Amino acid sequence: MESQRVSGHAAGRRSRLAGVPGPAAAQWWMPVSLGLLGFFAAFIGSWIPSFWDDEIATISAAGRSPGELLLLLQSVDAVHGLYYLIMHFWTSVFGFSEISMRMPSAFAVGLACAGTALIGRKLGSESLGFAAGLVLAVLPRMVWAGTEARQSAFTAVLAVALTLLLLRAWESNRILDWVLYALCAVVGVWMFMFFGLAVAAHAAAAVILRRRMLATLVACSAAGACVLPFLIYALGQKAQVDWIQNRSLLQNLMTAAVKQYFYGDDRPTGNMPPQWVLAFVVLLGVVEIGLLAWGLWSARRSTALRPLLVLCLAGVAVPVAGLLLVSVVAQPVYVARYLTFTAPAFALLVGLGISRLPAKHTWLRPMVVAGVICCSLVPQLTLKSLVNEPADTERRIAALLDQQAPQPAAMVFGEPYLRDMVLAYPERFDGVQDLSLEETPAESGTLWGLDAPVTAAELSGRGEVLFVGLGNAAPSDLSAFTAAQCRETGNQPFQRLVLISFTCS
Repeated sequence: MESQRVSGHAAGRRSRLAGVPGPAAAQWWMPVSLGLLGFFAAFIGSWIPSFWDDEIATISAAGRSPGELLLLLQSVDAVHGLYYLIMHFWTSVFGFSEISMRMPSAFAVGLACAGTALIGRKLGSESLGFAAGLVLAVLPRMVWAGTEARQSAFTAVLAVALTLLLLRAWESNRILDWVLYALCAVVGVWMFMFFGLAVAAHAAAAVILRRRMLATLVACSAAGACVLPFLIYALGQKAQVDWIQNRSLLQNLMTAAVKQYFYGDDRPTGNMPPQWVLAFVVLLGVVEIGLLAWGLWSARRSTALRPLLVLCLAGVAVPVAGLLLVSVVAQPVYVARYLTFTAPAFALLVGLGISRLPAKHTWLRPMVVAGVICCSLVPQLTLKSLVNEPADTERRIAALLDQQAPQPAAMVFGEPYLRDMVLAYPERFDGVQDLSLEETPAESGTLWGLDAPVTAAELSGRGEVLFVGLGNAAPSDLSAFTAAQCRETGNQPFQRLVLISFTCS
């Protein structure tokens, strides 16, 4: 026996000397490689799309001091406060470029993929973990989350961490593990209030599985008590989601069927992707739902896989059903990216289907995996603005104005939030005076600043003045330009906005 141990140690030493990974290294090779894949799938091309409204809100908030940020959160965006604070410290070091602002989200996607692979291996098998991590790495919902400067990707990695902590607590039943679980739940809700639905899904799974029911419910309740004041305060700012369309349940279900996992989101331009892209989106949905159904059917009698099935089904069904129910009964709140934290559970169910494909057909799994990857990559052409980029993105408009001859000496904004292009690309507006700005965003405790009506006296003698108004809306009040005897020299209508040039002599 002693000689066997010695020979085993010698073999391990020889493998290390030869560069062959030992058991411990091999254990981490799979999740680390999938984490890197997830990071690069999100990161590559993330600098191509222009910043859009929500990301520019992050820029507006992150560029403030903690005191100014606290003033903002007292009136709006309390649900994003923790993310804004993180990005404040990040941008103070790395700046506000597209790459810098989006890289933390790409890192979060990579971590979520690695953690999802660990969950799949723990509750299923090596092949299940690999398949689930791979599906998540190329899933359009996660790729979108990794290419925008918002906290969606952070909620996904927190959902993965919460599940791993729950499994650890179920096994050990140690007080420390339950405390860590509750703390992760609190951080998740602080990151985004709807993360509470992920905690509710875990409570439901514990009851169904009869696994540490009392301890799980106590930990979830303790976390709920900690975040209750925050939730009450955030709910007081519900007016900030008044922009969400009031859709019927059927309309919400149709939106969820396409955008929840298989497409991501359009940046708010009204542009529909090309028909051939939509065809791949539909094909991806059919393939992955088919794999999910096959995995559930083939594992229906497996006792060993029951925890995976219950945790993942609850992790998808409880948040989606909860948000849809609130949208229909109370106030429209369903937005696909709000439930990005359910994507790892969905990927695990799809990965289960891949891992349960008949092993006797050796060609089947590689073919299915290749099909999933190919169908997932096509929607990314629009998510990363490689095709179908709108003409009136903030970056394009800013570049257009920077190249305009003669350049405007001043600007007037019809609505404060149209100032987003200036916040996102300030270098394009050096030397251009904002006549409509009464208080800056930081001074006013708002995202876009406060405006005051422009008078004829302010316009008189200004030279070239550019008015930025809403596109496809009622004509703006331009009486001050008329009173100042300004001459209209150009009118460029876009879908989102309209640019009207004046010469005020």
